[in-house]
Amino acid sequence: MRQVLVVYKKSFLETHRQDRRVLGRLDSAARARYLRADIENRQTILDVFTYLSKKHLTFDIMWRGSLARRYKYDLIMCVGGDGTFFAASHSVLDTPMMGINSDPSTSLSLFSCCDRKTFRAKVDQALDGALPATLLNRMRVSINGKTLPTLAFNDILFAHRNPAAMSRYALEVDGRKEEQRSSGMWIATAAGSTAAIRAAGGTRMAIASRSLQYLVREPYTWPNPAYRLANGLARRRIGLGVRMTEAALWLDGSRLRFDLGLGDQVALSTGACPLTVLGFDDRRRRRLFP
Repeated sequence: MRQVLVVYKKSFLETHRQDRRVLGRLDSAARARYLRADIENRQTILDVFTYLSKKHLTFDIMWRGSLARRYKYDLIMCVGGDGTFFAASHSVLDTPMMGINSDPSTSLSLFSCCDRKTFRAKVDQALDGALPATLLNRMRVSINGKTLPTLAFNDILFAHRNPAAMSRYALEVDGRKEEQRSSGMWIATAAGSTAAIRAAGGTRMAIASRSLQYLVREPYTWPNPAYRLANGLARRRIGLGVRMTEAALWLDGSRLRFDLGLGDQVALSTGACPLTVLGFDDRRRRRLFP
């Protein structure tokens, strides 16, 4: 294994470096926290760069905001947290990925297998093909019959673009249909079942599950007492018929948004090309989210 891509995140301070007043608006404790996180993130990136250079590997290093699917590598290393991992996954089909947590004190980084202190041994294992691989399910998204090039690894939020507005839609789960009004919906893969959907009342799924979990946020059930399709699992497909003029899908976080309008049709299907994750620790996941 010789062609390696290192994907890194920028710290909060680096992202906002053009705003020189940003630190001045924070209290001393917050200021110290952001400064420490910036130093830790930069040092981790430097350590990874230095180690790979010593091993005489051919590698590129890119900020997560400049990724594109055209690149071809044997391994992708993500230096950051889960947000960096998700961003990189959107440009990957079958290339193995490994995560390096750049700041364990502030980032859970559930899909990372190491940090600045422990990454060298894990990198050696990955390069030798000895780091265990886990295949994690992803979902395919289509809008009005057109499949998006990006596969969802973690979860999708469907809602009105105005967070204070009601969402109106027709929900279909494996052929069962229902008209609904609510604050929107979470739809998650097994990998994403410990994230927002769990905080909203969902449950952790077995990591090998190929089902999609869905959960209606703050359902408005009048005049009926409850919805039949308030939450559960879809084994094949979830459909959404938009009944509002300003809706959106947010894919794997807040950065990737697809705007929708009245009458648009969304289809979410399971079983897309799985993501190969190296060193994933499901025992840690189950311990953190019992």
